[in-house]
Amino acid sequence: MKTLLLPLLLTAVPAPVDHPRTYLLSIGAIPLKDTQSIQAFSIETWGVEFKSVCHIPPGWRIKAGGSATPNGELGGVGSQGATWFNHGTPKELRNLVLVTLYDRVQQDDIHSADGSGLVPATFKGYATISTDDGEQKLPLTYKNVTLVPARQCPAS
Repeated sequence: MKTLLLPLLLTAVPAPVDHPRTYLLSIGAIPLKDTQSIQAFSIETWGVEFKSVCHIPPGWRIKAGGSATPNGELGGVGSQGATWFNHGTPKELRNLVLVTLYDRVQQDDIHSADGSGLVPATFKGYATISTDDGEQKLPLTYKNVTLVPARQCPAS
């Protein structure tokens, strides 16, 4: 009987991830052309608790926090052109903040069937891009956020 039970246990469907879970959040995968750079970003969050800003890139201001409701914001702005990022996945935005999520990442806004409410996407915002012709805003979504399970910020 023991030999029959072992294969059944090995083929069982994995259990869903229990929440809340804590992650290191990174920002990247922002499409840039050769002459463009990231000068700022702003991401509205839903169901995300900010535990800690792990580091602040040189020449940048980082803002992270929430309210008594499930909504929050993560934002950053470079102080001048020399501090802006000219590559779409800057290493300076890796492991930026430590966050706790209380549910799975919701990819899109969900409107209630009766029109009485909206549950926002977990991550939704924009990046301000410096171009040859001025500024441009590019949308940011869950696709621009990387979450890696962690208990604390990495040692510097």
